[in-house]
Order: sequence, then structure tokens, then C-alpha cells
Amino acid sequence: MLKKLLSVVLFSVMVASVNLQKFTEDLTDDDSILFGRSSDIANEFSEEYINFLKTGHESESLKALSNKLANMHTLKEIFTTSISEWRTKDQLFMCTTCQAVVNIITHMFRDENGELNGPNAESNTKDLMLELCQRFQLQTSEVCSGLFDINWPTVHYIVMNSKADARSICGLLPISFCAVKQEEFEWSVEVDNRTGPLTKPKDEIPQKTPNDLKILHLSDIHYDPDYKEGSLADCDEPLCCRNAGNINLSDQLGAGHWGDYRDCDAPMRLIVNAFEHIQTQGQIDYIYYTGDIVPHNVWSTTQDSNKEIITEVFDLLSKHFGNIKVYPAIGNHEAHPANVFGNENVPSDFSSVWLYEHLWTLWSDWLPAEAKDTILKGGYYTVTPRPGFRIISLSNMDCYIFNWWIYYNGKETSLPQLQWLHDTLLAAEKNDEHVHILAHIPSGGKDCWPVWAREYNRIIERFSNVISGIFNGHTHRDEMLLHYSKLGHPMAISWNGGSLTPYSYKNPNYRIYEVEPQSFQVVDHVTWIFNLTEANEQNDLGTPRWFKEYDFSDFTNNLSPAGIDQWLNVMAENPDLLRKFWSFKVTLADPKLSIGCNNKCLSDTICQLAISTNNQRDRCQELQSILELNLQDETTTTTTATTTTTVPDEGGDDNGSAAATVSVPITALNIAYFFKKFLF
Repeated sequence: MLKKLLSVVLFSVMVASVNLQKFTEDLTDDDSILFGRSSDIANEFSEEYINFLKTGHESESLKALSNKLANMHTLKEIFTTSISEWRTKDQLFMCTTCQAVVNIITHMFRDENGELNGPNAESNTKDLMLELCQRFQLQTSEVCSGLFDINWPTVHYIVMNSKADARSICGLLPISFCAVKQEEFEWSVEVDNRTGPLTKPKDEIPQKTPNDLKILHLSDIHYDPDYKEGSLADCDEPLCCRNAGNINLSDQLGAGHWGDYRDCDAPMRLIVNAFEHIQTQGQIDYIYYTGDIVPHNVWSTTQDSNKEIITEVFDLLSKHFGNIKVYPAIGNHEAHPANVFGNENVPSDFSSVWLYEHLWTLWSDWLPAEAKDTILKGGYYTVTPRPGFRIISLSNMDCYIFNWWIYYNGKETSLPQLQWLHDTLLAAEKNDEHVHILAHIPSGGKDCWPVWAREYNRIIERFSNVISGIFNGHTHRDEMLLHYSKLGHPMAISWNGGSLTPYSYKNPNYRIYEVEPQSFQVVDHVTWIFNLTEANEQNDLGTPRWFKEYDFSDFTNNLSPAGIDQWLNVMAENPDLLRKFWSFKVTLADPKLSIGCNNKCLSDTICQLAISTNNQRDRCQELQSILELNLQDETTTTTTATTTTTVPDEGGDDNGSAAATVSVPITALNIAYFFKKFLF
């Protein structure tokens, strides 16, 4: 939520003196020209807006622009749109406003006589932020006020003490032409170079055996202890289904018994039911939990409430799974404030040690004593569950571009843990061990800092011979990504678990991997889900009907990196197969299926599978070209027995790409979802 609020604030204070339409009429692919334009306009706006804040005089043009911006967006869509999915001109807006706002803040804070400096700095700044919140109808005053109170101390310290300027801070956005200029944001890991670049794809194909390990992958539970059945499920705030004052609403408006497709997290009954169903699956050798237990109420968390929620869920895991070892990774929501993880050298007032100490008390029954040192240092650890097999769990919030401490000193925040990862893998190689890596945030995701992802990929290339699997969470989608070497060879697979929380528009799900016990490579996996619509129709009269959604071997039996690379070609050549993959990616959720996946959505889906560093897109573009050729002659109109309509999907654009025609059951939920997403 905080990252999305920041995004909206940055966009909303765009300079009134700039003719925005003229600014975007002749966009270019030249990054240096784009960044030059962006910087010039940002500097011009900074001067005018600072003058407005000093004098209190608001020009008529600024008023008009503010009103237009306030009335042109819907509250929820702005908060759920990823920056990197915007078109070039939208990215240009963001790069420009980011620089402009950073210029304003640094001037008014860092100047000795700055308006936001001195004894009244906090109250003056809060007044300013709440005014912007109201002016542009960004969120409720409660949310804006809470976010400010929670994040002010950290942000103020970083602004006052960091060397970063607008160019370097905004360079961390996932926008290619927002260049990074300062050395704190450019660094590299010392990688052992005795083997040289990878010269061929990783293509070993282990066969299934009767002794394959069964590893349960859980992720993103996001337990909400304040979930209230019947409360408003489509509220203005970032997290709904928890306002007791609106309880006992109609079925269309109220939160469901087992959870809700809308912006709501998981009630306890859903989590317990999932764990009980997992217990029917027979042998489970290990459990991987890849982060995020705390709900999405990021404006009202506290250290104590986070600890209570984390404790309740890990205690529940212990209760249901007894002696089965659980190997967790930290999620971005475990911190308070959410997303904010400082390195071990930050001032004690901002340290995350409180979280690491608490996690160690909960994890110590599953982990060896020697893991304590690195957990208390940064929330990461390594363990050897059996001879020849090592697990490395990262706390990779040092790749997350919404972790404010990256902006303080990206090298100091990110380098130590990655160097430790390298050194641990080097030791594993010498000991002939195979390694699984656990981390919350996928390196190819839109929110992972490209410098971090680049160095991570260098480490993976060097040790692709010992890395047998990588396991992530964070996206709430059932997906994966393929890592490529510098020369373009497929070398590793990051498997992404879905989520138990339905947040947002997903069916709860979990996954079980079959892992060959010599190479420790994944040879198959099965995903289990239940349909929320069906479950909630029963209310408390029955339990959800869990069912096997699919086996990955339904797609391909070759789960080596080279085999998955070949399978990507097959999907690019067969759009219907890609649509099938997309339907599983969105967990067969009714609202997603009713909207469908248009051509741009398909293109984005195939692209995301082939990106492990989000500014390296060669393989993505190759697959998109293959897909485009196969879409050109494809008939997208399908005759069905039910009412049909053609609507843009979650990945649709407004540049004329054809939408897929899909069967849409006419239900109150689908009608409400359609109007919310496309008309308001």
C-alpha cells in the first residue's frame, strides 16, 4: 500500500505549468532524450511548486489540474497498477514527478531554513501530506495519516542523511530511462571466476523415482485476525472485509464466510481448513514457507500486532504438521513499517532486530543453532536437512525497490547478504551439495531492483551446477520464471507458489513438489485450490471442496531449465496452451476467468516467464515475436451457449490490441466486478 500511495502522490503533483499533451506528442525510444526531457520539466516544476508552498498562492491552472486528476482516477485501480506495466508516456510521467517531488522534499528538508525543517517539521509535513491526500482523493484520511505516522521517522532520517539526489533515487524505479548516477547505487559481488561463463544450457533430466521427496510450498497467507464475515468487501481502503460497522450486508456486498475475492485477506477458518486438507495428502518431507503472514493493513500495523500474528500462524503450522521441518523465508509485510528492512549498521531506532529475534524464537525448533547468527544479523540462514542437500533462505527485501533503506545506501544494504550467498554456494560446491534457494520476491519481478537482480543472476550462473531449484512467493500468482546466463543459456528455474490469501481475485491454493532425491531437482508438482464462489454459497453449512487444479507434467515432463525453455516456445506457438497456463496462473478465479486474457495479456504472460532481471528482455522479446505471428491468423470470436461479451482483461491496453472473447456468466459478482474495474 505504501508504495502505491507514494506512486499516486508522485503522479498527482505533476507541474501545472507544463502542457502535458504537448510533452507526450513525440515520444522517442532514446533513453537519454527521454531522461533529459523528464529532468528539465521536473526542475521547472520544483521551483514553481516550492513557491506555491511558500506563498500559499495556488494558481488557477494548478487548481484545475488538481481537480482533473482527482476526478480522472478510481481509487482502487490507481493503487493496483504496476509502474512497469505503464506505456512509455506513463513511465515518463512517473520519472518526471518522482524527480520533481524528490527535489521539493530534499530542498525543503535539507535547507537549513527549509520550510519542512526545524522544530515543527513533522507536523508541517504531515499537514502537507494530508492536504495532498484530500486534494487528489488518494485514500481515506485515516490511511494517509497512519502511513505518515508509521513511516515518517525512517523517511526523515534517510532524506536528511542520504547523499542520494532525485536522479539516483528515481533511478531505482523500474523505468529504463530513469538513470542511476551515484556510486551508492552501482556495485558488484565478487564472484569466483574459475569456471568462466556458462557454455551450454542446463539440460539434465532426472526421472521420477518411488523415493522422490514431497515438499509442500506455502506462501502469502496474510492472516487477518480482524476479518468479519458480512462486512463491506469493496471498501475505499486498501484492505476490506474488516469493518464491523458495516456487517450483515447483502451477499453481493458483504465478505464471504471463507474469504472474499476482493481486497480482503484470509480469515483463520480458511487457514485451518487448508492445513487440515494438506494433512490428507500423505507423506510430506519438508515445508517451504516463502513469506508474508501479516495482512495488508500497512497504515495501522505495530510491532506487537505483527509479532502476535506471526506467532499464531507458525504455532498453527507446528500444531498441524508436528515433526515436519518448516523452512521459512521472510516476507516484506513482516516488518513494521511494511517493506522497510535496514542493514545491520542502521541506527538502533530503525533496526529490524526486534523482528529477527522474534522469528528466531519461533524458528529455532526447526533450524540448527548455527543459523542464529545470520538470522539476527539479517533474517537469512542456511541449513543441511540431509547429506548432500543444502537449503539457503534469503531475506531479499534488499532487492525490493520500496524498502526505503535502499535509497540511503543501496550498496551497504544489498551487498553483504549477496556476498554471503555467493560464499555459501562456493562452500556447497566444494562439499558436493545440491542447493535450494528460498526467497520471497522473485528476481525478475517488477519490484526487484535491477542492480540486485543482475548480481543475483551472476551468482546463479556461477553456481548453476549446484542450484537445483529456487522457490519464491510475493506475487500471489501461480507462476514461475526461467533464469538465463549472460550468453542466453537457460540455467535455473524459480518456482513461484501462489497464496492462501484470496487478495486479490484469487482462489486460495497450495503446491506440493516431487523432488528427485539425488539431484534434488523438481520433477513434477501439483497445485490444489478451492473455488471461493462455491465455498461461500454454503456459508458455514459445509467445508470448501478442495480439488487438484493441475499437475505440471500435464504441460511437459522435461522440467530441466533447457526443457522449460523449449516449452516456452511451444506455448508461444500455441496461444490456446498459453491461455490454459494463464488460467492456472490466476488460480481459475471466477472474476479473472470472466474477464479473460487478451493478446497483450498473453504477450505479457509469456514475457514474464523469461525474465529474471527486469531490464534484460531479449528472450522475452523473442517469445513475443513468435506469439504475435501465431495470434495474427487466430480467430478470437468463440460461439458459446451462454451470454458472451468482449472486454479488456487485467493485462489489456488502450492501444487497440484485440481482446479475447470469453464466456461470461451473468452474475451479480461479475457485474459488480466489471463496473468497478472498467467504468468507475
